[in-house]
Amino acid sequence: MRVWFFRAQHAAWWLLSCLALGIFLGTGGLLVVPASTGNAGGIAGRTIVLDAGHGGLDPGAVSAKGGLEKDIVLAIAQELERLLNKAAVSVIMVRHGDYDLADSSEMHLLNRKRQDLERRVFIAEQAQADLYISIHANFFPSPQWSGAQTFYDENQPESERLAKAIQAALVERLGPNKRLAKAGNYRVLRDTSMPAALVEVGFLSNPREAELLADPEYQTKVAEAIFVGLCTYFN
Repeated sequence: MRVWFFRAQHAAWWLLSCLALGIFLGTGGLLVVPASTGNAGGIAGRTIVLDAGHGGLDPGAVSAKGGLEKDIVLAIAQELERLLNKAAVSVIMVRHGDYDLADSSEMHLLNRKRQDLERRVFIAEQAQADLYISIHANFFPSPQWSGAQTFYDENQPESERLAKAIQAALVERLGPNKRLAKAGNYRVLRDTSMPAALVEVGFLSNPREAELLADPEYQTKVAEAIFVGLCTYFN
């Protein structure tokens, strides 16, 4: 009888916990509930580094209306940080504001960029993070191209699996998009020892997508999509 009571009590606690998390996720439009078993499977208890690209002197891509990549990706990263914290994930933000990681005394732009990228990777390695997620916005001379796309290092099978999980969620939750996760030659992907993905959240060179990416509600949708992809990867 005591064993049955303990099991019933445990089941009720688990059900209420899932219900509470489900309500939280439901208010944000999410349809999946991350597992809560830490290293036994699931996202809770993990350490994830979120790297909002560019910052400071480096604005990244700029839309026709002046929208800056560095501001847009930081807003998305901060919203993703909030979602991950709710799911009991330890989040390390590479930057919380408008700055890069290079020395303020370094004025040579190429050296500054190299130093900045090295320090972003160092943060992830120092933390022995479970994942490294770099967030960027795309740009192309022609305004016709659109769609979010996720990249991985071709020599890291786990990074490929991670990128595919994120890409599937981006396509499902942000609308029609024929783009697939793709191998990419990016320093932050090559030099990280943990699974890593670089998410291009859309094209600032596309007028419609640039307008969407400047909208805080759409930024939240993008963060939610990445969050769903991360939960899928761990589950």
